[in-house]
Amino acid sequence: MSASTGHQASQNPPARPQVPLRRLFLLTVLTAAIAFALQATLAATGAPSAEAISLLVIPVAAGAVIFFGLRPYPLAGRLRLAAMVAVALFLVGLGL
Repeated sequence: MSASTGHQASQNPPARPQVPLRRLFLLTVLTAAIAFALQATLAATGAPSAEAISLLVIPVAAGAVIFFGLRPYPLAGRLRLAAMVAVALFLVGLGL
């Protein structure tokens, strides 16, 4: 291995993981299905604090699906995206 070959290899940045569009779509569908199932379960059981539970549980569950579903991404990116999904669903639940 010559010095120029080693120098060129160190200049190339590592490849960033790519998540296929199909996987993102399936995660979106899975998140919506889990949110719908949780909401339907709370409505069917008539839980006394169903609104508060759904306001907290559904965003956390959606964030968990995104976090664990995007395994090829680095940890910081998964945490950021999961937090954005959870906050967005929380705000939607508030009616904002």
